[in-house]
Parts: sequence; C-alpha cells; structure tokens
Amino acid sequence: MPSLIELYDTLKNEGLVVLGINVGQHKEIVKKYMEAKKITFPVLCDTDGSVEKQYKVGAHPTHVLIDKQGKMIGKTLGARNWMSSKNHHLIQSLLLDDQEK
Repeated sequence: MPSLIELYDTLKNEGLVVLGINVGQHKEIVKKYMEAKKITFPVLCDTDGSVEKQYKVGAHPTHVLIDKQGKMIGKTLGARNWMSSKNHHLIQSLLLDDQEK
C-alpha cells in the first residue's frame, strides 16, 4: 500500500485517480485504518459486495485499471510495488495516452 499512496501522490496532478474499495467493513473502521496508514486517496465502502462482484474480485488486494471512458484496461492480483520503474512507467504512459485522446 505505501507504494500505491506514493504513486497517487506523485501523479494525481497528472490525472491519476486512485479509489480504494473496502469490502464489508464499517466506515468508522475504514476511516481509522486510513488515518493509521496515512492513505491520501479516497476509499469507498462496498458494504454489500456489489463492486467486488462487478469486477470479479476473487482475492485481496486486487487492482483494476480503468480508463477515463470507464473501460477496464487491466487487472492485477496481489501486492505490487507501484513505484518500481516498470509500473511507474506503465501508469505514466497510460496517462499520456489518455491525454492524447
């Protein structure tokens, strides 16, 4: 999670949007977790599991990449180092592609 927070903080002014989705926990628990982990991106509560079902999430964490048109363009399972040069470059190139459209 720290690298996702760093990626968001680094690229949010270039158009990156990160939405965390918490499944099944009460919003007060989520809020305390966000404060403890210093999460700077918004986290939505999926209390009924509908978002989890929509994106066919079978494991946590799952990361879904969605373009500005709402199309799912990628999905990863498990933890990632989002600040690795490979992942950082991928996200930057997707943001540039999106700006050119």
